[in-house]
Amino acid sequence: MSSAGRSRAIDVLKIAMALFVVGIHANPLLGLFEGASLYTGDGIYRMAVPVFLVINGYYFLPVAQTGRAWGYVRRIVWLFVIWSLLYLPLSWKDYTVQSPGGLVVLVLNGYWHLWYLSSLALAAALAALIHAWPSRVLAGVTLVTFLGGIAMSAAIAWQIIPVYGPVIGSGDFLHRNGLLLSLPFFLIGYLMRRHDLPDRFSFGTSALLAALGVAALPLESLIWHEIAPQGVAHDNMFATLLAAPMAVIVALKIPGAAQSRNLGLYANGIFFTHVAICGPLFRFTHLPRPVIYALTVAGAVSLTWALIRSGLSRRLL
Repeated sequence: MSSAGRSRAIDVLKIAMALFVVGIHANPLLGLFEGASLYTGDGIYRMAVPVFLVINGYYFLPVAQTGRAWGYVRRIVWLFVIWSLLYLPLSWKDYTVQSPGGLVVLVLNGYWHLWYLSSLALAAALAALIHAWPSRVLAGVTLVTFLGGIAMSAAIAWQIIPVYGPVIGSGDFLHRNGLLLSLPFFLIGYLMRRHDLPDRFSFGTSALLAALGVAALPLESLIWHEIAPQGVAHDNMFATLLAAPMAVIVALKIPGAAQSRNLGLYANGIFFTHVAICGPLFRFTHLPRPVIYALTVAGAVSLTWALIRSGLSRRLL
C-alpha cells in the first residue's frame, strides 16, 4: 500500500486545476478564435473536477481505514453550508425566482460552483458505506456510475428526459451529482491507492497516457457538440476517465514532499472564492474576458492569502 504523504506535485496540480475551474467560469479565450470554448472551457478545462475527485479518493483510503470517514463527510458538509451562506449576497436573487422544485434543487445542489461540495459530500458518504467492499465490486460500481452519468447527459441532450423547463429548470444536477460524476472518480482514486497503481506505471507511460487523455478532451467536446441535437453538458466525458487518473499518477510519481499546506490551501481558496470576484465583474462591468480572468485569479489569490493570514483558512478551506 502506498504511504504517500503530502506531495508538492499534487498541490501544484491542484493549483492548475483550480485555474482551469476559473477558466470554465471566466474563460479568457472565449471569442478569441472559433471553437475556443469547445477546446478549453468545454474541453480541456473539464478535467479539473475529475482530477480533484481522484485526489480526494486517493487520500480517503487512510481516512476510511482509521475510522474517520464520517468526520470527513461532516467537514465537507460544513464547507458546503458555510460557503453557501457566505455567497448569499450574490446568490439570494437566484433563490427568489425558482419554482418549488428548482428551489429544492438549488438549496441541495448549491450555488454555481458549490455543486462540487454537495456532490463530493454524497460521494464520500457513499464511499464510507462501501469502502470495505472487494475491489472488483468497487470497480464495477465505478464503471456503472461513470457510464450512467454519460447516459443521463446524453438522454437529456436527445430530449429522452425532457427536464429543461419551469419545474426544475436545468437538468444538469441529474448527471452532475455525487452518484454519477463524483463517486466514480472518487472510487478510482481510492482504488489507485489501495492497489498502489502509481507504482505500476513508469513516469513515461503515465505521462503519455495522460497526454492522450488530455488531447482527447477537446476532440470529444467537438464530437458531442456536433452530434447532440440540444447541446450537451460537458461534465461527463469519456476522455476524463483516462486524463484525470493519469494526470494524478504523473504528479504522484514526481518526487518531493510539500513542506506546508499552503499550496493546497491556495488551490482550495482559488476554487472557493473566485466566483465572488468574477460574478460581480460580469454583472457590473463590460471588461474583456482576459481582463476578468486575470482580475479573478488575482482577487482569489489575495482573498486566500487573507484567509491564511487571519487563520480563517482552518475553518473555510
